Amino acid sequence: MAPLYGFRREAQPVGTILALMLLRLRAFVLVVATLMPTAALRSDVAVQGDTRARPEPVVDNGEFMDMFLKATYTELQQSMAKPPTERKEWAAIYQKATRLAEMQNLLFFRNRDEVKDPRWAEHSAAGRQAAADLANAAVFSLRNLQKADFESVRKKHVALADSCNACHKTFARDAPTIKP
Repeated sequence: MAPLYGFRREAQPVGTILALMLLRLRAFVLVVATLMPTAALRSDVAVQGDTRARPEPVVDNGEFMDMFLKATYTELQQSMAKPPTERKEWAAIYQKATRLAEMQNLLFFRNRDEVKDPRWAEHSAAGRQAAADLANAAVFSLRNLQKADFESVRKKHVALADSCNACHKTFARDAPTIKP
């Protein structure tokens, strides 16, 4: 037989081969025995309660609305007060609408009984989409100043306010009416 990779393979007695196989089998069993309790522990954790980190609300819903969504929406209103004439003004609308859309995601895991109502997710998704639509319209104008269309962006802003008010009407009758 020709040497393999420059090494000469010598015939080994059957006893040596069996001894090596037994040694490898013991090593494999040792590794499996070491890992099995770890795997079992992980499955126990999953059964007893998942302890992985995940998002959780820090403040109640009213504080969240006042501290985050209202402040961000007010900044957006200020940016939308007059038609933008410069790229940085279009960029401000885009940034504030995008920030608002991302904050809408935080509504999906509030600590309220209403969150279990399927309408909560529908309203939260609608608000997020309305803010994203506004951001997309603003970025289009930002990239194409010659084709910038403030009226189109303004309509998206009205749709965003309408989606906020629809949620307020369904879940928080005492919440303020949002104006574009």
